[in-house]
Order: sequence, then structure tokens, then C-alpha cells
Amino acid sequence: MRLLLLLSVAVFITSCGSTFVDYDYDEKASFDTYKTYQYDFREPSGLSEFDERRFVKFTDSVLQSRGYQRTDYNSLSIVIQASEYETTSRNTLGVGIGSGGGNVGVGVSGGIPIGGREQHQQIILEFYDMDHGGTLVWQAISESDVKVKSTPNQRDAYFKKLIEKIFKKYPPKS
Repeated sequence: MRLLLLLSVAVFITSCGSTFVDYDYDEKASFDTYKTYQYDFREPSGLSEFDERRFVKFTDSVLQSRGYQRTDYNSLSIVIQASEYETTSRNTLGVGIGSGGGNVGVGVSGGIPIGGREQHQQIILEFYDMDHGGTLVWQAISESDVKVKSTPNQRDAYFKKLIEKIFKKYPPKS
């Protein structure tokens, strides 16, 4: 019984670190005409310098594998905005005691909090059409849990997976 309980808790804890991405785009934009891009860093991205480099490296990799070229004159301008926030863990371990008999039931239950504070990251990635006045044509908003004490290799893996998920639906299908 103890083994089953430990296994259940382990599966629950490891399943909690997911990434959600929401997309929006201009339906009138001609995504097949965009072939060049550049980043707009006039405003700080909100990422650390190392994480910004990782984000750009993996974004370049995905875009260049799809035939885009990073140039000084570009048809797409890419803006990155990131923020981090902390929440209290919502994970609890439920414990209950119950009894019943003779058409009467009695139950008592409660939740024991597990885990501590959780770190989350929101990244907004926006593409602006520079050939048509710098209008916003595509946006992805990602929300994910961040491992606080991670190694550089773990952060590389995190950003690679994040970028793959962000670009899963780019360019949008008309």
C-alpha cells in the first residue's frame, strides 16, 4: 500500500510541469511572402542575457530550417517580452476517513499541501510586418513552469522544447 501511495505521488508531481501556448494572428497577412526577419531589442526582453541568447539561438534554428533568413532589412520584426512570477503550490495530498452503514454515511477529509512556491514564466513573441507599416501579424503567448535551480544544459533543453512548442503552429494554416 505504501509503495502504491509513493508511486501515485511521484506520478502526480512529475506531471505538473507543462507549457501552454496560445496563438493569434492576422487572417489577412500573407505568411508565405515573409522570408526575412530581425529582432527588435529597443526595449528589454525581460529575459536574462543568457536566456535571451538561448531563445534567439533556438528561434533562429527553427526559422532558418523553414527557409527564413536573418537580415538587416527584414519583412518581419520579432519582439520578445518575458516576465516571471511566483505562486504558492496548489498541489495537495488528499486524506480522507469515511464510514457508513445502515443508510447513513459519515466522511472527513482534508488536504495536506506538498511542495513550496512555484516559479512561472510568460513569454510573448510577436511578429510585425515591416513591409506594411509594422503591423502585428502573429503572436504567441506561452506560460510555463520554470525550474529555479537548473543547470545551463537544463535551461538549453527547456528553451529548445519551448521554442518547438511555440512554433508548432507557425505559419498558421489558412
